[in-house]
Amino acid sequence: MSTLERARPQSVLTAHSLKIASLIGLCFVFSGATGLIYEVLWARMLGLVFGATTLAVSTVLAAFMGGLALGSALAGKLSSWIQRPFRTYGLIEIGIAIYAILVPFLFSWVDNLYALVWQQFHPGFFVFSLCRFAFSCLLLLAPTTLMGATLPVLAAALVRSPAYKSNSVTRLYAHNLAGAILGTLAAGFVLLPSFGVRATIYLAAFINIVIGAVAILVDRRRATNAVAREQALEFNIETPAKPRDGVHSAKPATLESIRFWMFCAFASGFVTISTQVAWTRLLAMIIGSSTYAFSIVVALSLIGLSAGAYLIGRKDYSRKLREMIFKLELLTAFSLFLSLLMVGQIPGLLVKVGLILNVSSWGGLLSLQIASAAILILLPAFLMGTVMPLVLVWASDHHPAYSIRLIGRAYAVNTIGAIAGALLAGFVIIPKANTRFTILFVASLCIFVA
Repeated sequence: MSTLERARPQSVLTAHSLKIASLIGLCFVFSGATGLIYEVLWARMLGLVFGATTLAVSTVLAAFMGGLALGSALAGKLSSWIQRPFRTYGLIEIGIAIYAILVPFLFSWVDNLYALVWQQFHPGFFVFSLCRFAFSCLLLLAPTTLMGATLPVLAAALVRSPAYKSNSVTRLYAHNLAGAILGTLAAGFVLLPSFGVRATIYLAAFINIVIGAVAILVDRRRATNAVAREQALEFNIETPAKPRDGVHSAKPATLESIRFWMFCAFASGFVTISTQVAWTRLLAMIIGSSTYAFSIVVALSLIGLSAGAYLIGRKDYSRKLREMIFKLELLTAFSLFLSLLMVGQIPGLLVKVGLILNVSSWGGLLSLQIASAAILILLPAFLMGTVMPLVLVWASDHHPAYSIRLIGRAYAVNTIGAIAGALLAGFVIIPKANTRFTILFVASLCIFVA
């Protein structure tokens, strides 16, 4: 048998793995979109429960971040037990869909429970608000934990693939961010205004079910190919293992490197969310504080983050990770200082451009608002979006079983950093100091990481 004939089964297997990776990447785009659609939906629904949008958004944000952290940490720890990751991912997506359909009924049930608690115990405003916050978070913890488990579970599938590279998980992360942009814009500007809450829930749940069905079909196809491969081996058709490009499977992770990269993951989450809170405050005077304005800020932040993740996913940076982190953190700090200088110039620039272009329509005003926000947000968000992908590249550059655990831990730590950023920026730093100090503090943290 010729060398070409012996290599053919492996090349076919690798090509098949690339097709599967592309299909799952597309599924993860829609998975990210449905996650953001649910976030917007649940914030709207909890606004009726709390009677205040700020409390509703804070509750949804806390439940989302907490669930994502819990799900990613659990999935990373249990990764060695997952024998069929694609099947597990498909079942998770279907579970999210079922729970999403049940959420309105659960909220109605909890609303009755709130009324019962009020009638029986007559708690004060603070205690009653705390009870509503706790019950609402518990209701949302299950679906958000499932959402948090999706990246580590898919990472478990990727690291076992013959076509795996050290930036494969980073590309998957970028796909999810791209979907998040799609979900934010679709929910805020199209689905909710056109179809309402209930129809939007059913649509998002249907998408989850389709994603789950596709993943389960992919798993069955892989199982069939595995049987065929075993039969080929029985007939002495050699399928030599292809060395993974850029992945050193026996490379140990020292305690010092784990601490450093986990701190980078935490700082990335903290910087990203705290600057988003600060930008929302700064831009409130320029583009207002409406739902559309908030959607613009979130969408631009996600566009920048996904572009940064896409850049890191295009090449293999595993040989110069610390050098990249050093440069990117310094550039991020510089871009944040630059955004502070630009804040004072934007109102005058907005008025001048509006007068020159004779803007007199809502669409034209919205376009100017988007352009104004983009001047402040896009460059820093793009640079911030490169940090977590580099952490994922480091985590992927180890033994497959260990790398999955590191990916889950890094994703969980990143989410905890996001929670800390939201709480400290919104409730401590901005109220006690001001928005400009918050951005300077975040820029200083970037320099400290560098």
